[in-house]
Amino acid sequence: MNNRFILAVVYASSALPFTIYLLSSYFVTLPSDFEEAASIDGAGYYRTMFSVMLPMAAPSIIIVILFNFLLFWNEYILALTLMPAGNQTLPVGLLNLMAAERSATNYGPLYAGMVIVMLPTLILYIIVQKRLTQGMTVGGVKG
Repeated sequence: MNNRFILAVVYASSALPFTIYLLSSYFVTLPSDFEEAASIDGAGYYRTMFSVMLPMAAPSIIIVILFNFLLFWNEYILALTLMPAGNQTLPVGLLNLMAAERSATNYGPLYAGMVIVMLPTLILYIIVQKRLTQGMTVGGVKG
């Protein structure tokens, strides 16, 4: 309880199945010709993975990172359960702000808190927008 490291471990362990499923299905679609060409050129397993396969899978990796970020940025139940007092995450803090503002008619701080919570998501989407659309359309045209 009240340990951010444990909360991060819980988040990582719950994100692993989705990440492994999505990336493994993407790596299966990559042609094996590139792996064979790298092994003919003398590259080992790790060199092939980091120099050939991961750059080809960059759009898929960025999509996985974005989905996991959005999932855990807005996650509420685990954060409320594992971080009940003191070190709270932003959604839990926003709920506390909403509970404090419920009796008053001053919605300014509540809306300001919502904008502050939304800004990192918006900035991340603007940064990865090109890669996101590239990753969604990959494999759409064969040729």
